[in-house]
Amino acid sequence: MSIIVWLLFVVSVGLVLYGGVKLTRSGDMIAEKTGIGRAWIGLVIISFATTLPEMVTSISAICLVKEPDLAAGNCFGSMAFNLLLVTFIGLFGGKKIVRGEMNRGLRLSGGLFIVLLFIIQFSMFSWRFYPFASVSLGKIDLTSFLIIVIYVLTTRTVFVYGKGGDPLTETDAKPEYHNYSLSKSFFLYGTSAFSVLVGGILLADTANRIAVATGIGQTFVGSTLVGITTSLPEMVVAFTAVRLGVPEMVVGNVLGANLFNLIIVALCDFLYPKGILLKSIDFNHSITIVMVIAMTCVVLFSQHYHPKKRVVGLGWDSLSLYLIYAIGVSLLYMLKRV
Repeated sequence: MSIIVWLLFVVSVGLVLYGGVKLTRSGDMIAEKTGIGRAWIGLVIISFATTLPEMVTSISAICLVKEPDLAAGNCFGSMAFNLLLVTFIGLFGGKKIVRGEMNRGLRLSGGLFIVLLFIIQFSMFSWRFYPFASVSLGKIDLTSFLIIVIYVLTTRTVFVYGKGGDPLTETDAKPEYHNYSLSKSFFLYGTSAFSVLVGGILLADTANRIAVATGIGQTFVGSTLVGITTSLPEMVVAFTAVRLGVPEMVVGNVLGANLFNLIIVALCDFLYPKGILLKSIDFNHSITIVMVIAMTCVVLFSQHYHPKKRVVGLGWDSLSLYLIYAIGVSLLYMLKRV
């Protein structure tokens, strides 16, 4: 393996780290200047930028190399890893962060996200075992249209709660950016998003080359290494947002990124030339989907049943997230196709 690949890997990490930090600050500026809730900024504005690497990687896998498993694994794997980022609130938030980071709009978004995952799981199952129960328009699964409709509904719901001043939407920490106008904030957002995009694409490409050189199957590679590396922007955003004292942006970005990953799945279904995407991918992706459903349920339940005891800064919710992720990845590795 060429040393150039490793150098590109390091450069891409640097671009993502720089862009991620600036992206979070620009999002906080836009939220302050416009009065839009930080939860919505995280759910839509920030998550769109941080999922650009996943979008480019997955669409390239579909259109250029015709590898649906790599495309789907990248999206599903990123969802699982993104949910681990919620643990940053407890790990790095300190006393600035309190529970109740989710407003009602975000809780509804999490519920709709779980519903979509169940629909996707049912579609994968029915196409294989009960094709008569599946519905498609040509080569496009009906599920893809449902994903887009529910995504629009979700973003609208969170926007309404954010503008309505839901008491659970914002924290007391409100940095002030007197020296930045709204136009400068959007300019910083644009340059940061470009840095994340370029770095994320390089990161996913070099990580894939390194992974493929080891001879590991594409389902496992897509759901773990590529999924994790394309989630690095979300990781940087989560850490920076927690340090800024805006946990609602962390939760909004995680849920928004996961919902947008489902949009990418729908786009891949539209673009896949050989048939219906969910019918073509490895059924082992069901493991990742079930893992994401379980992890999302933990995040939602933790808002009502707050952890009272912690181990190394982690409550029952964070420990459960790491345990579910470890079990899911282990199962994928054991069932990988070489």
